Amino acid sequence: MATRLATADADLLLGDAARSRSRHSCSLALVSRGEPWDIDRVMEFVDAKLADAPRFRQRIRYVPFGLARAVWVDDPDFDLSFHVRRSALPAPGGMRQLADLVARLVDRPLEAGRPLWELYLIEGLADGRLAILTKTHHVLLGGPNAVDLAQVLMTDEQTGSGVNEVATWTPVPSPGDGVLVLDALITIATDPLELVRRSARLVNAVERATRGLVGAASLSVLRPPGGLAEMFRTSRPRGSRVGLASFPLSEARAIARAHDCKVNDVVLAVLCGALRSWILSCGHPLTTSDTLRAIVPMAVTAESAASESEGSGSAAGATSAEIASALIGMPVGEPNPRMRLAQISRETATQRHPREAVGAKSLALLSGFAPPTLHALGSRAAIMLPSDSYDLVVTNAPGPQHTMFWGDGELIEVYPIPALLDGQALAVSMSSYSGTVYCGFTSDRQAVPDVEEIGELISSALDELAGTVR
Repeated sequence: MATRLATADADLLLGDAARSRSRHSCSLALVSRGEPWDIDRVMEFVDAKLADAPRFRQRIRYVPFGLARAVWVDDPDFDLSFHVRRSALPAPGGMRQLADLVARLVDRPLEAGRPLWELYLIEGLADGRLAILTKTHHVLLGGPNAVDLAQVLMTDEQTGSGVNEVATWTPVPSPGDGVLVLDALITIATDPLELVRRSARLVNAVERATRGLVGAASLSVLRPPGGLAEMFRTSRPRGSRVGLASFPLSEARAIARAHDCKVNDVVLAVLCGALRSWILSCGHPLTTSDTLRAIVPMAVTAESAASESEGSGSAAGATSAEIASALIGMPVGEPNPRMRLAQISRETATQRHPREAVGAKSLALLSGFAPPTLHALGSRAAIMLPSDSYDLVVTNAPGPQHTMFWGDGELIEVYPIPALLDGQALAVSMSSYSGTVYCGFTSDRQAVPDVEEIGELISSALDELAGTVR
């Protein structure tokens, strides 16, 4: 029998969500390879990897008359060439041109009648590298074993020139409408609450009301309208813009050692400094008490996870980690970088109780390149909270510090491209990989048209913090 969507997953599909930029996360990988990739060669590689991720060959099928939640079924018309696409920049293309193309691709709607993912092979970069953009709908991340498409395709070992032959995929026949209706009636008879769960309107109203009550209790009082928060909200989406930035992980580690705090605290403080400079450049006055409420999804576990110390190599606890949303006050009004870092460090420390945050090394040892999955889960967690309780979503996922591969190409850079949730004008994601922290910014084109400037200010914010060490 077809697998029924969980209630939380069904909620993600309300309001034609397949067409919304707020319901899918993207990852941009830059790959070095000696020669251009043939698109057929790419599809062979992707086809082989999808054998380990059958959900990416399935589509959503709705139950007649809305009697029950939708179900997952194999797509009998699955066409890999529809999902794997080729694009190019006008040569020679730079990072700014790449970011502009990514912004347009992010806004492209996914087709609801097909599996909800896309992959773009982007050529034309000035240095001969290839860019690969993956786009995965959040509903594909439902369930404990679900992973983002980017994590499926990035591997620790280089794939040879000849992809191992895999068995031909044969779709399981989808049940008929009569079977789906009968199963729905049986479900209603055995579980009367299903009538409430399957109603899109009631699910939306009840769950959001519940989230509002929980959010009000755990996230303090909602911020009144007006002021600084309005810079990070939009009522009418007008298309997206994307910004990219990076900085050395070694500098963040040195600052963390000097101030006896976590590397995550330093990364957040660097972002805070860049946001402060950008706000001031927009002509918005700041006072020392001004803060931005950032939802920072954190991986947590009921027991202490592996230590972040250099001697730790265990991934115990990481595989059972959950994503919980922490509300962090970003002190953008504080002019002293040392004080900004101290305030953020104190706030993140309080979020690790009563459950412990999973250590960076534990997360980095998850199978494959886990950050894309963690970013997507973070966005899913933020959707479950009332949007008025925070100003922006910030996800930070540590990745492996050794070289990884995409097919037979070496993975050079990996930028997370965050989902821009409804009503939000800016979202930020950060990942560390092979000694570098990569930052991705997604903004509303009208509300934050100069999002690339925030990325350019990252370096000066890092220098500010490094100055406190010297």
